[in-house]
Amino acid sequence: MKRLLTILILTLTVQTVFAYPITPQTLRKLIERSQYIVIATIDNPEKSEKYYDEKVKDTLEIFSFGGDGLADLYIKEILKGKPSNSNHIQVTYEAGMICPAPAHYPDKKMVIAFLAKDDTSKTYYTVGLSYGSKIMDSENEMISFKNRISEYLGILKIKNKGKRKLATVEWLVKCAEDKFTRWEGAYELSRQGDFMSYYDRSKDEQYYKHLTTSQKHRLDSVFFATDTISYNELCLANLISKDNYPKLKQHLLKSLPFVNYYIAEDIMQKVVEIFPSVELQAIYEEYDNIGYNDKDKEEKQKLLIDKFITTAKKNE
Repeated sequence: MKRLLTILILTLTVQTVFAYPITPQTLRKLIERSQYIVIATIDNPEKSEKYYDEKVKDTLEIFSFGGDGLADLYIKEILKGKPSNSNHIQVTYEAGMICPAPAHYPDKKMVIAFLAKDDTSKTYYTVGLSYGSKIMDSENEMISFKNRISEYLGILKIKNKGKRKLATVEWLVKCAEDKFTRWEGAYELSRQGDFMSYYDRSKDEQYYKHLTTSQKHRLDSVFFATDTISYNELCLANLISKDNYPKLKQHLLKSLPFVNYYIAEDIMQKVVEIFPSVELQAIYEEYDNIGYNDKDKEEKQKLLIDKFITTAKKNE
């Protein structure tokens, strides 16, 4: 709850009108909702505006990082639809918006963009705001997303609803198995592991209900092979069977000293959930109640994390 209040306060500080975050848009949803999917390079240099400041008696410059709301995309490959006869399109986006987060088009980067266009418009817009402009930081990441997109477009062609559902479940497991697309699958299979599920107002299919024993074992293997825990892995942690709870506890405690404040809080909560303990609950609540502006916050957090780990191991 504390992180939600923090987000709200920060957002209200930055802008006068607060907008609620949108329902998280996974890769599956983006593929289904978009008219066009393209791999493109971005031409969107930082814009600046000069003005004379009377107070400092000097000319100052205001920068609009990441462009001014109109990005030029030069298409390298089309994955869905036929957006243009040219390899150049323009995409509008909400440059000054804070919440919900707008699409991001940093200059000279490679992007997989999920787009749509009104019939009367010459420009395109991004489906799913920030979720719909996926910046690719490596060739391997690009290949992973490209393969998953191609596979799901094929799944959508399956006419039998039952077979299409089972194929989708398998596709989500494959997404979760790949570190680049892990969130796309893990969130759909167990969204409660991610705090953004608080904003999820969708009534989607509960795909975890259709997981086979073999698929569950594969997801277990993915989770226990990870070196660090993020929200991607916390989603998977919710799918671990009770028989593996002791191993899950050890894996969570091993990662606890190396994660950020919010992940640490959720790891503690998960450990208390699977192994209820009055002592651990008290440590978790003390950790949760550390003030955001507490000058000794980091030191207190470290001490409580160490105390939590020691107490959890003592109770084994």
